[in-house]
Amino acid sequence: MAEDNKQKDEMAPGFMPAGIPKVDSAEVPENGVIDTDVVVIGGGGAGIPACLQALEDGARVVLLEKRNKAGGNAIMARGIFGCETDVLRKAFVYTDKDEIFTNAMRWHHYDRVNGKLLRAYINQSGDTIDWIMKRGIQFEVNTTTRMHYNQDPTWHCVVGGNMAKAMSALFRDALEKGLKPYFETKVEEILMKDNKAVGVRAVHDGKELIVNAKSIIVTTGGFLPVEEKVREYYPAYSSESFGGFMIKDNTGDGIGLVENAGGALEDYITLIREGCAASDKAPRMLSEFVREPYHMWVNKKGHRFVEETAGEILQIMTNALMMQPGVRAYAVFDDDIMQYMSEHGFELCKGDNVRGCAIPNIREDFKKMAQKAPDACVVADTIGEIAAWIGCKEEALQEEINNYNRYCDQGYDEDFNKKRRFLRPIKKGPYYAIMHMGIAVDTVGPVRIDHKTQVLDKQYDPIEGLYAAGVITSGWQSNDYCGQYLFGSALSYSINSGRIAGRNAAALAKK
Repeated sequence: MAEDNKQKDEMAPGFMPAGIPKVDSAEVPENGVIDTDVVVIGGGGAGIPACLQALEDGARVVLLEKRNKAGGNAIMARGIFGCETDVLRKAFVYTDKDEIFTNAMRWHHYDRVNGKLLRAYINQSGDTIDWIMKRGIQFEVNTTTRMHYNQDPTWHCVVGGNMAKAMSALFRDALEKGLKPYFETKVEEILMKDNKAVGVRAVHDGKELIVNAKSIIVTTGGFLPVEEKVREYYPAYSSESFGGFMIKDNTGDGIGLVENAGGALEDYITLIREGCAASDKAPRMLSEFVREPYHMWVNKKGHRFVEETAGEILQIMTNALMMQPGVRAYAVFDDDIMQYMSEHGFELCKGDNVRGCAIPNIREDFKKMAQKAPDACVVADTIGEIAAWIGCKEEALQEEINNYNRYCDQGYDEDFNKKRRFLRPIKKGPYYAIMHMGIAVDTVGPVRIDHKTQVLDKQYDPIEGLYAAGVITSGWQSNDYCGQYLFGSALSYSINSGRIAGRNAAALAKK
């Protein structure tokens, strides 16, 4: 199968194994009306799998995408979550979907999570890995697909590429099975009749396009670029406080479409976020430096605020960070700590070449980064210089360091109970500091669905013929994203919920 796909890549112009193919829209009938079984709105991480699954189940499918090509945020992911897979078994990694589900529900404190929906996603995740691998895509799990010591490597990463390669294979298969895609097509309205979704009204090439369908699937993705809308559901968000990346076309169009069709919206979203990011413009290695548990973290006032091994789980350490002035923090350490890292390598870095391995040029590399990104890190001869760089009072920072050094000397952190083996004093210059912040990756919600991905109305009843999948939907995340049990869920859930939606939408259409 892999060889077959290789030949297709060589034979078909525009199909590249590293990305999503750019293809022309299907032909539009002269009367501007299309009849089909299933129409999918949005061709990203949930839309492409929804199309392919519905096609495999015997439905005719039309895809409407407002951009000029498919892919969305999915093309930037490295891998996806999956459990009970052959990949894991070959790596001698035991995972149990029942155990993962129970742990995930408890980790979320049963808050905002539809247990049946989360269960459906987890149960199907292993099959989805196999489903993708049948298209010639290979996945791997290893030490670099874990965030910390206590996390099982359930994050399946694509060998020789990223998820753009996988999504390309799925999209190509959908085209070969008869998918009719229409790009640069903006959906204006979901058509309703007798409380049933019966089609959509869209604009394609400046002309109205009506698609009559028995099932509609909304997979338009998140809306992080629209700060005002994000703040409606997540008041603490500010683009000035968070770094991150985003596709500017993701503007939450599907939310209004669903609401106008009678679908219910939750009054909150989950913000997918990570901490320990040096900055958008700083060298990536600084983010690995920040995670090291030997440093002392302070806020803009020079005050320590958390036990520094919080950097183990990037998704939830942002909770502590968001309580600090300007949502900024600073990792401070001295030359003895730098020497230790030079001899022993990093503790939490995901790169095997620097974790647990000597880094003899670490000082020189850090100085180069300080010259390249002076707002992100600094090398100084005195604590006073570090304080001036942070913008805090020297006395406040020095007092915090004195207390911290006392905790290191006595082997007990009276403030935050930091593990003894990570307590290393800050006494010997030169001194180093790194600014770190949170990054926002995407939004989750607020469309309410059930475990079959049917859109629910305000009375929690399903709207016949209307489905939604991917990050536009709520019910699979609480306030905090994924945790240690479901790492890689943003795209994994999109793909799996897309498949569930495609399967159910096709079944309804075939009735």
